[in-house]
Amino acid sequence: MNYPIWLALEDFVPVLFGMAGFALLALQAPEPARRAGLIGALLIGLGGLSKCAWKLAVAAGWGNPRLLEELLFPLMAAGAAAVCWALAVTLRPSPPVPWWPFAAVVVVAAFGSAVLLSLQPLFVAATFGVTAISVLAAILAGRRRRYLSVALFSAGLILVMSLVPLRSSESHHTVAYQWLEQSLNTCAQAFLFVAALLIPVREKVGVSHD
Repeated sequence: MNYPIWLALEDFVPVLFGMAGFALLALQAPEPARRAGLIGALLIGLGGLSKCAWKLAVAAGWGNPRLLEELLFPLMAAGAAAVCWALAVTLRPSPPVPWWPFAAVVVVAAFGSAVLLSLQPLFVAATFGVTAISVLAAILAGRRRRYLSVALFSAGLILVMSLVPLRSSESHHTVAYQWLEQSLNTCAQAFLFVAALLIPVREKVGVSHD
């Protein structure tokens, strides 16, 4: 489809909301999980920005750099795994939550994508990862008695899930549907950002996760 410039530019908004929200959640974790979570938030953001750059290039008539589009799910899967580990450590700082099961999910998904010559396994890993982030974040907010955050995380997750039937619609590639999808995604990521912002960061002593 032909993407309007404004549609392509708007796509940067949810990416920035999401990246900021994931970074705020990562700050809840002790070191070294905090650092890993921040790197994960950056990876998710870079994946989203890469997809946005592809969409902008197509909209502006600068060609079709498919590599930028295809970087989304590998970066998102890796980043989501890191943020999930950071949140898991936050929820259960002792005994330490090992990092390797989270990394293993990404490695298996990457191997599956390489064997199948398809991004589908990484898409599944990325989708599962960002969904798990919202669930873990809602649990954290509940423990901190930030019930508005719980509601916002839940609402954001519902909005994201509502995109699934839209993307399977025959009208998915129309400009009107693209605006609808992006608007819902923007609201979802804005909810996540505000929800994360409402959870105060508690300073923790760094712990080892060998």
